[in-house]
Amino acid sequence: MPFKLGVKMDFEQAKEKAVKYLVLSLRTEEEVKNKLRKLNVEEDTICEVTEYLKSIGYIDDSKYIDAYLRQSVSIPKYSVYEIKMKLMQKGINKNLLYEKLNAFDKATYEKKIVEKLLNGKLKGMEPLKQKAYLYRRGFNSNIDVDD
Repeated sequence: MPFKLGVKMDFEQAKEKAVKYLVLSLRTEEEVKNKLRKLNVEEDTICEVTEYLKSIGYIDDSKYIDAYLRQSVSIPKYSVYEIKMKLMQKGINKNLLYEKLNAFDKATYEKKIVEKLLNGKLKGMEPLKQKAYLYRRGFNSNIDVDD
């Protein structure tokens, strides 16, 4: 039965919509809630559905962060600061995020990505401009750029 605007969606219908949304890829709890809000699901039903999906392991922000960090390490593109901002935009709890980032080897990761940038995009650029670029991207201000 297709959903029509103005019709109250019950728990089962909302759960079905959320599961279909989760099949596509991992999602944060907040992303699922926002999707259900866009479908005009009532707030109490949204809470009930997300709690149910968390209890069966379909929504797990901790696993989401772990997967995001693994992906970031395999395809280094963003500074730790940029990763943190992207995860916060997805509604990740700050305490959980900081806990996971504290366990993450930030120094090794950022060294790897800085080397990649210095040997690629920033190659041939003045050291001061390199430092400014890296600083704007959220890298540590004491990054070693050969002068």
